[in-house]
Amino acid sequence: VAAAEQEAAAVIENARQALQQRGDPPTTGGAMIRFVLPSGQKVNRRFHADDCIATCRAFVRLQYHEKGMEIGTIGLSTNFPKKSYNDDETMTLEDAGLTPQAVLMVQDLDA
Repeated sequence: VAAAEQEAAAVIENARQALQQRGDPPTTGGAMIRFVLPSGQKVNRRFHADDCIATCRAFVRLQYHEKGMEIGTIGLSTNFPKKSYNDDETMTLEDAGLTPQAVLMVQDLDA
């Protein structure tokens, strides 16, 4: 149990560091992403256009952690056009077609 807790804490810390390295989100431009969580709750955040999918995943992981909830493997996809972003963590939001704005559905792939 202790090893699993340490691993979970390391994942959260890595997510926090990934977001901090990018600095504050831009106030204009970039990509405005609306995340629709499995509960139906919606969370909006603006990212830099050259942020990668991994940065979005880190943001979602921190959102769950700050609410005292845990999420396993995070899946991200759009409904229209239907596209999954679970394979390439390094793809930029611009290359993924998520600029200037997009809605990403969040799935807990371990649930």
